[in-house]
Amino acid sequence: MGNYRFLADEEELKWFWDYGIPPLQKNEIYFVSLSARNKQLNEKEREEYKVGRSEMFGKQQIRYDDWGQFLRHIKRFEVRKDAYLTKAEIPYPQKVLVVYWNITPIDAYKAMKDQMTYLNEVLSSLADSAIKNSQGGIDEAFYKVRKSFDTCQSLFARNFGHKEWVDFDIDSVLDYDQKIKVWDYFRQQFGTGNTMFIETAGGLHCLLRKSCLKKNPQIICNELLIILPNAKEIVRNTNEMIPLPGTYQYGNHIVKIFNKEDFKDEHKLHR
Repeated sequence: MGNYRFLADEEELKWFWDYGIPPLQKNEIYFVSLSARNKQLNEKEREEYKVGRSEMFGKQQIRYDDWGQFLRHIKRFEVRKDAYLTKAEIPYPQKVLVVYWNITPIDAYKAMKDQMTYLNEVLSSLADSAIKNSQGGIDEAFYKVRKSFDTCQSLFARNFGHKEWVDFDIDSVLDYDQKIKVWDYFRQQFGTGNTMFIETAGGLHCLLRKSCLKKNPQIICNELLIILPNAKEIVRNTNEMIPLPGTYQYGNHIVKIFNKEDFKDEHKLHR
């Protein structure tokens, strides 16, 4: 049966750690997860595997600002294939899987407060249902109790901490000349070493330093559409998630940074 494969290029991953991942503040953690995307399957395969449009699982929080810890958490995804099963109770095909990285650390303090609010609401619902002798309400409340770990994990994913990057997602596979046009645009607008271009299987994620963002992000999207009139879509990516550089996306595409030469030692976030 074998294991899932995600770590494709450790040097690429280390480069992204050094230049792309901001150090944690005392109230923050990193967040990484797996996703299965059924757009990689034909109709027959979708019926066979029963994979949804976008399924998130294997969520991990990384509490330590340490390269070794970071690397170990990525390797933890490489488990036996029967460890992650689809709704059809069979292993996910590697060609649908992606490692997603939250470019913005999670504010664990805000997430903890949201957890406390949610858990108090569940406890209150349970007590109210017991007082009313509502068996349906009691059953629903206990379902939320059993599901509380998953729900609280999701609360972490929605509470962002300090932002180093703003992500512009170009949803089109670009040829070399098109990538150079995008590269030139960002260098002219924001200077060298302030934008990181991440090549994915479906396009380009352009990470721009938040400190350089002096105009409405939609204006940038509109200007990019003038440069790339045939692009399917160009948006500010507000979910803060990107395929992780140095990992396999959809089984065979290695996610890589296109413009490493723009970055010098002074641009390092981890030293």
